[in-house]
Amino acid sequence: MTPAARSCLKIVHKLTSFLDCPEFIATHRQNECDFTRKRYLTFRNLILFLLNQPGSALQTELDQFFRVLNSAPFEKQVVTAQAFSKARHKLKPSALVALNDVLQGQLDHMDLRSTWCGLRLLGVDGSGVHLPLEQRLESFFGSHNELPVARLSLLYDLCDQQTLHGLLITPDVDERGCAAMHLEYAPDNSLLVFDRGYPAHWLFAALLQRNQHFLMRLTLKHNPAVRDFVASGQNEKTLCFACKGWLSRKVCEQAGVDPDTEVTLRLIRVLLPGGEVEVLATSLLDTQAFPATEFAGLYHRRWGIETDYRRLKQTLTLDNFSGRTATAVLQDFHAKLLLKNLAMLMQVLQQARIDQQTSHRKRDWKANFTQGVSRLKNTLVTLLVDPCPHAMECLLTLIRNSLTAIRPGRSYPRQRRRKATRGCEGYKRTR
Repeated sequence: MTPAARSCLKIVHKLTSFLDCPEFIATHRQNECDFTRKRYLTFRNLILFLLNQPGSALQTELDQFFRVLNSAPFEKQVVTAQAFSKARHKLKPSALVALNDVLQGQLDHMDLRSTWCGLRLLGVDGSGVHLPLEQRLESFFGSHNELPVARLSLLYDLCDQQTLHGLLITPDVDERGCAAMHLEYAPDNSLLVFDRGYPAHWLFAALLQRNQHFLMRLTLKHNPAVRDFVASGQNEKTLCFACKGWLSRKVCEQAGVDPDTEVTLRLIRVLLPGGEVEVLATSLLDTQAFPATEFAGLYHRRWGIETDYRRLKQTLTLDNFSGRTATAVLQDFHAKLLLKNLAMLMQVLQQARIDQQTSHRKRDWKANFTQGVSRLKNTLVTLLVDPCPHAMECLLTLIRNSLTAIRPGRSYPRQRRRKATRGCEGYKRTR
């Protein structure tokens, strides 16, 4: 067995052990009497079904799922879609969050993490997601332009391509507020990378109070000190920032940060290929250990979290929810995060072997995510029910043989060819 297959199989074994664990079930069920009777829709089967990428009509997905689960030669209706919709409300979405925590813990335990200069490189970014047109969802999450929407925010490992923590909450919480909620999930010795929507004195102070290193992009007119730095032509400068504006001080107080706290930041000038200037602010003050020339490429790696949003929203069709309640929306969201993490794990662990088998080619290659996650449809159910070394090897071989070329340096202007659809819900696709 290859090292990648051995590592994946060990992680699958660990996840499987929790699906039938009485303590785990008791923690993540809504009521004490839930999952106590012998049913087809057990705690384990509900988790497996949510991880099986239900995208078409529920009844179709359920019939196919139980055919795979029972190794039946053909499909038959074991449970109805209405029974599933009722049973899923016994399951707390926190079960899927906890399973993702187990996965991340196993990666730490097995020493499968990558670092940059000894630091875990993490990206933080926010987005939004449109929800089914239901009044109860609008009441639970919120609305924008009279349509139900939710705030989406991720804490993402830019080296390992794992989502460590995800939030799907009311849009009343802004991106900075979400970033503060991610902090307790950021491991020690990590560097958080933010875009230019995050800089604020209270967030700088909160990060430094936690001894959390960060890198942020500032607007060229962030404050007078930044404007002077841009005008000076210097490549880097360390400055001490104080909170002076009344509004900024008020926000600090609301965030529980002393407005008199001063923060020391290192400003770095980055010249883009088009001649534009960017200003980066970082808490990494050691110019010898972290030279300024490293930060342009480092900040560019933040784009990995944008790519991860594309995986969730486009490939995994995040907004194609399988239910119309808050519980269903949260279950689908955390199930797709876990599924995406498992798919990326299987691809990243094989990158060394992919590099070896494509060394004679002109370009570098990597596993195709869309093909990889497609291979997990129904296969992941089989592996979680009966982790088999041979089946894992076959799955990883399929993923390893579906490659896409890496083309660095490509840059195209953004062009929106059509208006984004808002709240438009079509019929469920066929399988």
